[in-house]
Amino acid sequence: MTKARAVDAFVIWTLSIVLAGLFLLTGVPKVIGVGAIGFQASAMRDFPQAMRVIVGLLECVGAIGLLIPSTASFAAIVLAVVMVPASLTQYASGEGHVWVPVVVLGLLLLTAWRRNAKAVNASYHDFADHPHPLLHDGIVAGLIGAAAIAVWFLIIDTIAGQPFRTPAALGNGLVDVFGPADATDSVLTFVLVYTIFHFGAFMFVGLLAALIVHLAKREPSILLGFVVLFVATEIGFYGFTGLLHEASSLKGLAWYQVMLGNLIAASAMGYYFWRTHRELGDEFRHSLDWDTDMVPPEHRDAIPAAKVVSPLGGKTGDRPTNPANR
Repeated sequence: MTKARAVDAFVIWTLSIVLAGLFLLTGVPKVIGVGAIGFQASAMRDFPQAMRVIVGLLECVGAIGLLIPSTASFAAIVLAVVMVPASLTQYASGEGHVWVPVVVLGLLLLTAWRRNAKAVNASYHDFADHPHPLLHDGIVAGLIGAAAIAVWFLIIDTIAGQPFRTPAALGNGLVDVFGPADATDSVLTFVLVYTIFHFGAFMFVGLLAALIVHLAKREPSILLGFVVLFVATEIGFYGFTGLLHEASSLKGLAWYQVMLGNLIAASAMGYYFWRTHRELGDEFRHSLDWDTDMVPPEHRDAIPAAKVVSPLGGKTGDRPTNPANR
């Protein structure tokens, strides 16, 4: 057991030293304003000098942090976060070798774990051993929405005789945001890009919806605001899709297919929350309650099922019938 630990420590320390050297070789040239040494993929040639200096300083500080036991895990996590935009930038540059920042990202995560394995394992069990209903609802709802719209796209594309046409077109549109797509990119690449973005976006939307549902237990009126926000977001999304339809490679994509798929996904997610939170109906009806003290007397008869709030702070009751209507 002691020998195994010694080998593990040797491997992780060696990996930390190699990664520290790598980031010093990429960071120092950015700071002093010279060309990259050996790693042209990290040169950031088309970026402003100030941004290159900031990234270079971050890489240098992170490299030093990898060699300090008390900061190694944190430094590895920070550098791993830096590798995410680095991967996207490398892809957009068209220089190839996109796998390099991805591999470095994996090695940094491994280093962050093994340099402080006890704390990482303790944090994992502290999280995994306790229920997280909000997180559970958000992830499940996100998966339901993402799967619903994916199945819709597959059905429509299969009927048209072009399976995966819609996700490929949307993926191509996403890639166009970072620059012209490489001619060597295959349909599978665009489908994979869109699938990752698609499920990530729906996970975020699912978590946001779960947060709203849980907050509504204390303040039901938040549901009405969420409905208004949802409608506004849907309109904005359709407008954005229509813009991409005209201004990018999405010209060949019927945007109304995306609209219908989005409505199907939203309905599926809403049905999940409605089935798992039976109190939502009462909470939504309560969110529509009117405070009649804020409505002019001559207009109160137009309020359906309104409740009168006693000015003395007593219990509320049904609005009395207008004697003129008897």
